[in-house]
Amino acid sequence: MRIKEPFAQERLSEEKNYRAKYFIASEGQTTEPRYFEKLNQSIISENVTIINLLRDYANLGNSNPTYLIKLLQEFLNNRGSEISVAELKNKIANWDHENPGKIDLNVINDELNKIYKSNNYKIPYEDLENLFMQLFKSDIYKDLASNFSLYFVAQDVTYSPTTDSLNMVIDRDKDSITEEQYDEVIKFCNENQVNLYVSNPNFEFWLLLHFKEIEHEDNQKLLENPKVNNSRRYLEKRLHDICKYTKTKFLFEPFEKNVHEAILREKNYEENIYRLKNNLGTNIGKLVEKIIKTENKE
Repeated sequence: MRIKEPFAQERLSEEKNYRAKYFIASEGQTTEPRYFEKLNQSIISENVTIINLLRDYANLGNSNPTYLIKLLQEFLNNRGSEISVAELKNKIANWDHENPGKIDLNVINDELNKIYKSNNYKIPYEDLENLFMQLFKSDIYKDLASNFSLYFVAQDVTYSPTTDSLNMVIDRDKDSITEEQYDEVIKFCNENQVNLYVSNPNFEFWLLLHFKEIEHEDNQKLLENPKVNNSRRYLEKRLHDICKYTKTKFLFEPFEKNVHEAILREKNYEENIYRLKNNLGTNIGKLVEKIIKTENKE
């Protein structure tokens, strides 16, 4: 698990200015994180920080909602005063991806394997400073111990169940998640105090709610979201027609002024998690509304 650098840097000054955090793990790798990132920058300013929980670079291809269970489980297991060897390896690999050519990742992993016999072993935080010095001990790595230490601190975002919110955002796309997997996700969220937000058929339905044109759409066609060509489905095409939306280059500006209208329009469709299994709708608006209300608290 990793977080994007601007949010990570905020962590370094957090002790003086604590904000309630909304951690969001989403199925999509581009549109959903970008939407919430821009929401954080445009509407949220004082009392709330939205933090996207992103996949490690090695796992970017894993988008099934059941993988999000694994990501969130790792997040929950690796908070507090210790971290597993496996998660430390992930963080070092992420840092290596963002700082190419600085270290030999294989050498670092071999050294960790010599020190710890199991990837499940939990390393106390108090041992990390000495460990970093040991891992980056050669002359060529001389300053990396302190550099990676800063990266690690920034990535190690504190989570408090009493003040913060852990959220999962998924699609109910019947082509990518079975009914059994959907039930598994609900069960995990209920057992781990994770708030589940679903769009049926997908997140683009929530985006379409930002525009009045949705009021003239055929609901069955929206739910089926058929292919219109080799690269696009119906919802994506309608968004492109309305605001030039594309999956690969998401722009928040067309949606920004209509967030409150989207929240209101959502109430005309299904919002219940269990009924969203088969019915057109979304409850993303409930998440956005909750964030905005938290932001406006004095």
